[in-house]
This record gives sequence, C-alpha cells and structure tokens, in this order.
Amino acid sequence: MEIVVLVEPLEDGRVRARVGDPLNLCAEGATAAEATRQLGTLLDSFIAEGRGLTTLQVANGKVVTAQAAALPADNLYESDWVYRELQEAIAECRRQDETQ
Repeated sequence: MEIVVLVEPLEDGRVRARVGDPLNLCAEGATAAEATRQLGTLLDSFIAEGRGLTTLQVANGKVVTAQAAALPADNLYESDWVYRELQEAIAECRRQDETQ
C-alpha cells in the first residue's frame, strides 16, 4: 500500500509531513526525511493498536465486495529474496539438527 504524504516547510525551518483522512497523522522534523520517518513511526503505532484500512467495491449503488487492504508488510515477504534465503537457511539448520 502506498500513502500520499504532504511534506511542507514550516516558518521555523523545520519540516512537517502529514497525511489526511482517514489517517489524519502529522509529524515534524528537521528535514523532510526525518519528518517522514516520524510519520512512519506514528503509522506503525496506528497499526499496532489494531487499526487498519479496508476497501469496498461498489457497483450500481450496491456493495460488491469488501476486502481488507494489506498492511504495509503483508505479503511482501513472498517476493523478498532475503526472507526466502533466511527461510532456506532455517530449514537447512533444522535438517542438520534432525540428522545429529
């Protein structure tokens, strides 16, 4: 999932990063990168509290499907080569333990 973030300079030289509805989160930092990182931390807390996002598909005035949107890390591991290699290494260690 990608979320559009507004990054804007403040009068005191700091930077604000924010997202609107339905999240309504805002963070500040010395740089755009720092403000965006802070915003990411807020979003992590938002998700850790059990909140989430979902979508509804509507056609001709009727809800067709309701589907939970993937959290930022959901299913990313399936295409992550580091995760695959780690899983292979774990499996190999388990095989070696079983033979000893």
